[in-house]
Amino acid sequence: MVVSTLVTCVVGALAHPVAGAALFVVGLATFGALLSGCGESLSVQWLARARKPRDYELAALRPVVAVLKELNLVSTPVQLLVRDRPAGVRVGAAGRRTVVISQGLVEAIASGRIRPDEAAALLAHAIGRIRLAQCRYDVALEFWMLPWRLLQVVSRGLDRVFGRFPLAAFAWRVRFVTGAVALVQGFTDGQAVFGLIGAAVVALSYTVPWAEQQVALAGEDEADQFVAAAGLGDALCRFLERGRRSPRVLHRVHRLRSVPATVVPDRAVLAS
Repeated sequence: MVVSTLVTCVVGALAHPVAGAALFVVGLATFGALLSGCGESLSVQWLARARKPRDYELAALRPVVAVLKELNLVSTPVQLLVRDRPAGVRVGAAGRRTVVISQGLVEAIASGRIRPDEAAALLAHAIGRIRLAQCRYDVALEFWMLPWRLLQVVSRGLDRVFGRFPLAAFAWRVRFVTGAVALVQGFTDGQAVFGLIGAAVVALSYTVPWAEQQVALAGEDEADQFVAAAGLGDALCRFLERGRRSPRVLHRVHRLRSVPATVVPDRAVLAS
């Protein structure tokens, strides 16, 4: 968020005054609208390159929706969108009411490779994220972080180029040495502020990915509990066990089967 704001300010300052003012006004107005939930479906379609499901996809999803209705998991309206890429079985949640599934999931349901209750468990996982308010402001944040995403695309391209060189890859792995040298040199030269900034940047390159992973795992655990309490824990376990049985998957399966099945109410209802 900070980097995106700085990049936007720099671009606005370099642009024509009218264009720069328009950039800030339109950007802030759009950000505020997305924070309030307005235009969520259209924004997700644009940001996630998703679309509304076609007729044959809705027909394939009817048994899945029937399971969700039976468990009262779609009492709150849910907007369903489909992504053509990437391939495979993918389900995600966005905003207050949007669930994004992959075309691969629809094909797996239509061909019988995934049972309706297993697909319902995957959708319930995404619905759980929505009801637990894990992704309430994700659409607005993703819009605001578009400059940061652009920088990520550029950095990945540079990484593919320079990552082929052994010395560059080795320098990235031992970047903690660079941070330590910058810190010591800053204090030695009487410029402690610059040394601290250099060390902080290197430290963030370690802590930010770790923090993102911890947040993702915590959200996954909370949504797993929602699925298990709704009575779809066994169905999700069957889906997970067909894949690679990593320690994380085994931990999720154990926890899913240890939670009693009692439907979890909406957090908004609890708050009221």
